[in-house]
Amino acid sequence: MDELKDKVVVITGSTRGFGFVLAQELLKTGTWVVISGRNSERLQSAIKLLEPTGPVDGYGKVTGWVCDVRDENQVYALARAAMEKFGHIDVWVNNAGYSAGAGVVLDIRPEHVIDMFMSNDMGTLYGTQAALHFMLPRKQGTLVNVYGAGSNGKAASPMGMYATTKMWITSFTRTLATEIKGSGVNLLAFSPGMMLTDMLANPIVVGERGKEKMNRFGFVLRFLVKPPQEAARMLVHALAHNRKEFAEVHAMKPWTPMLGLLRVAWENLTKTGKTPEYTLHYEEAYQPKI
Repeated sequence: MDELKDKVVVITGSTRGFGFVLAQELLKTGTWVVISGRNSERLQSAIKLLEPTGPVDGYGKVTGWVCDVRDENQVYALARAAMEKFGHIDVWVNNAGYSAGAGVVLDIRPEHVIDMFMSNDMGTLYGTQAALHFMLPRKQGTLVNVYGAGSNGKAASPMGMYATTKMWITSFTRTLATEIKGSGVNLLAFSPGMMLTDMLANPIVVGERGKEKMNRFGFVLRFLVKPPQEAARMLVHALAHNRKEFAEVHAMKPWTPMLGLLRVAWENLTKTGKTPEYTLHYEEAYQPKI
């Protein structure tokens, strides 16, 4: 897509999972991609995997910096590093985030909830402030906030605490959209749906009630999960073609579950389907020290 060629895109939390796949898809458009992650070795490994083994016409270039989005100073350092290297930032994607575990809200350890909030929400806040600090004076650029399960405000057990952090991002993003309207900077909210990344394929399950609620996890994966490449291509397309000041793009449509059920029914009839591989990791429920 020529619309993205030579654009500078910063993606937080992109050494693996959806962020890494998004970097792959952006590089195909000739974009300059800045990836980031907490671990230096994993960062360098991701850069090597993203770099082509030989000259590829129209392929972008990748670089990266270590950044833990829970640390305000590290996020600002990432933004400054991108500015020093390229002189501007065209797109900033607040992608970093994770789920501490599946289980009922009373069973999740409070310290894990705090860590999730710091990563998913404060990381989004720090990234937003850093990106807009450089975009607003230019009156151009696109900020992307990644939604997730719970962003619609509905109950989301057994992912309730993760869903709460994502609902925070929804409210934050919609409020921000009203505050920067007319600034020249576009705001894009993207909900990728259920993707078969490591976070979903190796979930932590907390407590006995968590186990009960996850007993049909394999079936849910089978009819709802999609490869992250599909969502990444949808986001790349939106970045290339969206002209709205504020847009919310959802990979999962209202009819997606029904189509998934019909597909599974056909696969069962023709004996052609199979459940995606996954491993559940169990932890005991939190017991408050009262």
